[in-house]
Amino acid sequence: MKKNVVNLLCVLLLSTPAFAEPPDAVLPEIVATASRWEESVERVPQDMTVITRADLEKRGVPFVVDLLRLQPDVQVVQNGGPGTNATLLMRGGGSNQVLVLVDGIKFNSPTTGSADLSTLLTTDIERIEIIKGPQSTLYGSEAMAGVVNIITKKGEGKPKAGLSVEGGSFSTVRTAGSVSGGTDKTSYRLSATYFDTDGIPTAKNGSVPNGTTNKSVSARLGANPADNASIELNLRYGADKTQLDNYAFGAGPVDTRNYSQKHENYLVAATGRIFPWEKYEQSLTLSYLRDNLNATDPVTAYNNYRINATTELLDWQHTLDLHPLTITGGFAYRYESANNEGAFDESIDNRAGYLNAKLGLLDDALILNAGLRYDDHSAFGDAVTYRAGVLYNLKPLEMRFKANLGSGFRAPSLNELYYPNYGNPDLKPERSIGYDVGVEKDLLDKKLVIGATWFWQRYHDLIQSDPNTFTAVNIGNALTEGVEVTATALPLADLKLNAGYTYLNAVNKDTGASLTLRPRNKFTSSVEYTLAKLTVIGEYRYVAKRYDATLNRDLSPYALVNLKGSYLLHKNLSLFARIDNLFDKSYEEAGGYGTPGISAFGGVKVAF
Repeated sequence: MKKNVVNLLCVLLLSTPAFAEPPDAVLPEIVATASRWEESVERVPQDMTVITRADLEKRGVPFVVDLLRLQPDVQVVQNGGPGTNATLLMRGGGSNQVLVLVDGIKFNSPTTGSADLSTLLTTDIERIEIIKGPQSTLYGSEAMAGVVNIITKKGEGKPKAGLSVEGGSFSTVRTAGSVSGGTDKTSYRLSATYFDTDGIPTAKNGSVPNGTTNKSVSARLGANPADNASIELNLRYGADKTQLDNYAFGAGPVDTRNYSQKHENYLVAATGRIFPWEKYEQSLTLSYLRDNLNATDPVTAYNNYRINATTELLDWQHTLDLHPLTITGGFAYRYESANNEGAFDESIDNRAGYLNAKLGLLDDALILNAGLRYDDHSAFGDAVTYRAGVLYNLKPLEMRFKANLGSGFRAPSLNELYYPNYGNPDLKPERSIGYDVGVEKDLLDKKLVIGATWFWQRYHDLIQSDPNTFTAVNIGNALTEGVEVTATALPLADLKLNAGYTYLNAVNKDTGASLTLRPRNKFTSSVEYTLAKLTVIGEYRYVAKRYDATLNRDLSPYALVNLKGSYLLHKNLSLFARIDNLFDKSYEEAGGYGTPGISAFGGVKVAF
C-alpha cells in the first residue's frame, strides 16, 4: 500500500486540479459563496474549488455526485446505484457537517441534517463552488467541514433552446430540454429532465436490479423593475421513484422485490435587491423547501414510512463596498418542521445575526478577512462562531499564501431531538474549531500550477447513540487533519493534465478508532486532449481502504478508470460518449452496497 501511495505522489508531481488553475481554464473571475457577495476569486482567502460549466460539459455525467467523486478532498457515499441515498464527506467531516446549497438555499434535510444528492441532475447547473473548512460564521449550522453551493443557469441574450438525449447500459435513458433568453430588463430559463434506468442490485451480492425514474422541472426568472433594483424567482420540482433492497442489521442490504421509495421535493425562492447608492446593496431572500419521502414494503413493516419535511428561510443582507474595505452583515431566520407518520410531528426555529469584513491592502496583494455570528436556537439556546483569514499574493514570485481559522457548529437534527426511543430534546450543538494553511505557485509561465494545503479540525460534543440507553447524547470527540496537494499542467496547447491527492487522518479521540468511511489516501487525475472538433478525457480515481463502523470491517481499496469523449459535428450539434469503470472493478462506497461495473453511454446534444 505504501508503495502505491508513493507511486501516486510521483505521478502527481508530473501532472495536476482545482486549488488553482491556468488563466484560460477553470476558475471563473467572479465567485459568490466565499463571502456571500460577488467578488474576484483573487480576493478569496479560503481554500476553494470551482467546477465550471465547461468541466461539466466535458465530463458528460448525469448526476452532481458523479462530478464530486472526482474531487480529491470530497468522498461520496452512495447506498447502491442511481437513485439511492448519496451523501458527502469533506475533510473528514460527516455528511451532516457539510452544508449543501442550491442557488444559496439550504438543501440539507431537517430530519437527518444531511443532504441527499441522489436526485440532483447536472443538466441545469452553471457551476459548483466548494469552500473547505469551517464556514458557520456566514452559513450557520451544518457548515462545519465546508459548503457546497450548486449554482444553476440564468437566461440571457437572444431566445435559445437546447435538447439532449442519452442512452446506455442498464437500459438507461436520459433526456433534457431547456429554453432561455433575456433582455436588459428581464431574463428567463425553463428546463426539464427525465432519467430512467433498470439499475443494479442495491445489495452487493444481490441478483435483482433496483431501478429508478427521476423527473424534474425548473424555472429561473429575473426582472429589473428599476435601474437600482432587481427581483429573481427560482422554482424547482423533482420527483423520483427508486426500488430498494431490505437492510439486515449487522449484515447489510439483502435482495427484495417489494421495497420501493417515492421522493418529491419543491423549492420556491425569491430574492429582491436594491442599490440605494453605488456602494451599498441590500437583499431580501425568502424561500420554501418541501421534501416528501414515502416508502412501501408489504413484507417488512419497518420499511413503510411517510416523512414530510419543510424548511422556510428569511435572509436580509446588507453589503457595503468601500474598496478596499467590504462589509457584509445580516439577519437570518429559519423554521424547520417534520412529520414522520407514527413517530413524531415537531418543529424548530433559529434566529441569527452575522457580520463579516474584508480589507485589501498593498493594492489587494494582502487580503484580511474576519467575521462573527450569533445564533439563537429554539431547542438548545445560543451559539457564537467566528472566522479569520489572510491571503498574501507575492506577485514577483507568482506565489499565493493562505491561512484560515474558524469555528463551526451543528444544531441537532429533528430526528436526534425527537425520534421515539432515540431523540433527546436536551442535546447541545456539536462544535468545532479548525485551521488551514496553504500555498500556490505558478511555474513555466503559468503552464504549471501547483498547490498544497495543511488542515486541522477538532470536533467536540458529537452526537452519538448511548451504548446503554440507545438515545442520542453528546459524547463524541474527533480529530481530522491532513494535507491536500493539487496541480494543473498545460504541456501543449491541446493537452491538459490534472491531479490531486489528499492524505487524511480522521479519528475518534475517545476510542482511537478511525472515523467511518474516511479513506486515509485519495488520488484523482485526468488527461484531456483536444484535436480540432474531438475531445477525449481519461480519468483515474484511487480510494484507499476505509473502516465501515456499521458492519465493523474495512472496505477494500479500489482504483477506477473512466473514458469520456465528444465530437462537434456542427456548431449546434455534438455527439458524446463515456465508459465508466473501464476495467470492471468490484468495489464498495458503503459496506454491503453494490456499485456499477463497466458501463457505456452515448448521446447527442443540439442547440437552437
